Amino acid sequence: MSIVEKIGETRKVVFHRGWTIAGILALWATVGTLMRGKYTFAIGVFDQTPVTLKVGDWATLIRENRNSPIFTNLINPIRDFINSYVELIRNIISQPAEGNKIPLLGWLGVIAVIALVVYVTSNLRTAVLATTLTFLTGMLGLWTDSMDTLALTFASVSLSLLIGIPLGIWGGISDRVLRVLTPGLDLAQILPTLVYLAPLALFFLIGPASATIATMVYCIPIAIRLTAFGIRGVPVSPVEASTSMGSTRRQLLTKVQIPMASRMLVLGINQTMLAAMSFAVIATLIGAPGLGKPVINALTVRDIGKGFTSGFAVVLLAIMLDRATSAIVKKQETFVPSSESASRKRRIGKFVALSGTVVAIFLSRQFSWAAFFPKEISIAKVVANSTESFVNWIIDTFGFFTEGLNKVITIGVLNPLERLLAESPWFLTVFAIAAISLVLGGVRSALLSVFLLLAIVATGIWFETMITFSQTIVATILTMIIGVILGVWIGRSDRADRVLRPFLDAGQVLPAFVYLVPMLGFFGPSRFTGIATGIVYSIPIVVKIMGQGIREVPKTMIEAATSAGSTTWQLITKVQLPAVKQSILLATNQGLIYVLAVIVIGGFVGSGGLGYLVLVGASKPEMQGKGLVAGLAILLLGVMIDRIAQYTVRRNSAPKH
Repeated sequence: MSIVEKIGETRKVVFHRGWTIAGILALWATVGTLMRGKYTFAIGVFDQTPVTLKVGDWATLIRENRNSPIFTNLINPIRDFINSYVELIRNIISQPAEGNKIPLLGWLGVIAVIALVVYVTSNLRTAVLATTLTFLTGMLGLWTDSMDTLALTFASVSLSLLIGIPLGIWGGISDRVLRVLTPGLDLAQILPTLVYLAPLALFFLIGPASATIATMVYCIPIAIRLTAFGIRGVPVSPVEASTSMGSTRRQLLTKVQIPMASRMLVLGINQTMLAAMSFAVIATLIGAPGLGKPVINALTVRDIGKGFTSGFAVVLLAIMLDRATSAIVKKQETFVPSSESASRKRRIGKFVALSGTVVAIFLSRQFSWAAFFPKEISIAKVVANSTESFVNWIIDTFGFFTEGLNKVITIGVLNPLERLLAESPWFLTVFAIAAISLVLGGVRSALLSVFLLLAIVATGIWFETMITFSQTIVATILTMIIGVILGVWIGRSDRADRVLRPFLDAGQVLPAFVYLVPMLGFFGPSRFTGIATGIVYSIPIVVKIMGQGIREVPKTMIEAATSAGSTTWQLITKVQLPAVKQSILLATNQGLIYVLAVIVIGGFVGSGGLGYLVLVGASKPEMQGKGLVAGLAILLLGVMIDRIAQYTVRRNSAPKH
């Protein structure tokens, strides 16, 4: 079968399935309208269900038995060790130890150490950039908070790599180990970060330990995946040559595989750092020190200026870490040895940098101006006031658009979908979702969907789950519309790719919480604010996947269609988009997961649903059971969304006979 025939067959299948799904939706809407408001399990926010009461009792039992052997012999020692480790790092760069007036390194010493490390591992330009970005966090009046965040990040990353790299290497050399690890890695990707904060705080209490462990849970899978990928990506020929020369398994690993995978290992460190930094804000909910506290306080009181200032400091640190580690990756891409004169200059540069660092550390220990960041050097008020003025100008100038967009999406799309999902009888919704899952992903997808949906029904918070699900669907649809358009654009145009790529890279660096600040200013506390935040947060990954897919369409197909007289529109809609079906499905899957993660934290800005229940459970001890069950419902919903998407991809990629 030719490529053109395959594309035609794909379009026929999509057309047939589209009509089938349309029929299911029509039947669902008709019956749901007739039975609206019946069997929906809608209850008040502070009402309990048998399951939430039982889980609340278990949580109380755990809190009351902290002297049991499992706590005294395992959990408490782990908490004490991690608390001590984080405090040790904080005492070095941010908070003075007990009995001291200043940290071990004042601000000048910290900047000098950062410059030295970055210069030694990469180059002078990156070192200057790193010190400038770090210095700017102090100019924002957030030096101590920034160093606290950096301390938590360093602690989390070092412990994550200590676990993730060995497991990744093991998974890289063993298919069996990788098969065992993969389900856990997939689950970690699906699980929104807000879900495991409460359980960890329940066992490890509020504080740096639980925040660090939560960050590690988020980071370790990334380190494992990239390390395993790097080891498995080593070419076969060097491995075979080394084996034929009598190398032992240990020698093969240490002399061949790890050195040849070093670039991917450094990339894994880079991504682990960025993940830890992005988690640092939300980890404040369970006691993480640092920049998350002013961000969340600003969200609570709707202080957009201060919220943006704190968020901007997070961005500066994230970019600093990203550029510093990315420079190491780029440095390893060249295998051309330096000239003798260049090597001599490099050695002199390192000596000068080391000497300057020693002097800076001495000054930061002796003089207050070098120990405490000067308050006179501050742009915090300027940034905050400028942000407030800009947001007010946007609202005054384009308020008709932001309000109109909010109303159009909320009234025209979100409300009807919520009525369909949440106000239809639960059994009708289960049947309809299972039927759609059957059409998209097959029998296994439908059976798993039914099982997971019934588990959500059993929790008693079905109504709130469907509220969250409806917001996720709306945000994903809008994300895909925008993402596909931009993805096709950058896939077809190198200039567009060069223009958008920095924004896409920056968008992936920013923590989700940072996006909430401007969105709250533009749209106020509403359900659409969470949706808009989810769209902005997930667009970069969707655009990148789509752009890569469009670029990989065979040139022969493009040339054949062009020679046949196809217009640009026909080329896109009839050739390129049908040819990147797998990319579209993968982008949809990733978009859904990213959107769900943000929709959940939209509880901070009025989105309601499961995210709000989690927050209520975290703030009110008597509601902790309901908050924990809401976290479980988020997990079940995320697994269902991911599995439907995965089964759909597999079904569409399976060879047809």
